[in-house]
Amino acid sequence: MKNYIKKIALSRVQAELEVDLVVNKVVLGADVAMHDTGLAVIRTTDDYLILDILHNIIVPKKVDLLTGVDLFLSQIGEFKQIIAQKYKLDKMIIEDCFFGKNVKTLKSLARFSILIYDKLRSITTKYKVVFTTQARNLINFKKSSKSIKGSKLNKEIMSYINNALQIEIKDDNQGDAIVLALSGLVIKE
Repeated sequence: MKNYIKKIALSRVQAELEVDLVVNKVVLGADVAMHDTGLAVIRTTDDYLILDILHNIIVPKKVDLLTGVDLFLSQIGEFKQIIAQKYKLDKMIIEDCFFGKNVKTLKSLARFSILIYDKLRSITTKYKVVFTTQARNLINFKKSSKSIKGSKLNKEIMSYINNALQIEIKDDNQGDAIVLALSGLVIKE
């Protein structure tokens, strides 16, 4: 687990994203996947936004489902211990399942999303399941073209996040987790 402790003026992030963010909160964003789940913890103070933790839960592709679940649960348990020692989360934003072309992927996302929720709900007061597109809209991310998809879209999202937070994250699972966490801080009108 990497502790980034990237501290940036809250006013700068708000100006870049063109949103108001709630202060003095701690939010976890979880970009759920069967093999590489990205987790981001962001906290705010009166003056700063701090990207506190970025982490990945890795499950090898060549393991059966139940072995994968065991590996996932073990790693999320370790993550929970570290987080619980540091602070109580105000909110957890979990990526909602989407249906692409593969029912197996949908089932995996549903299973692993509920495992994250179940294992971490005791260290937060609020939780929400959100589509990544919804989270991106909340932080005013706009695609350069409606036809942009896949890796090109991921690059645009990463560029947007890296610019807003003055960082250089390359892992798109962590990038999506940051988007989800940021969306949990947006003050909605």
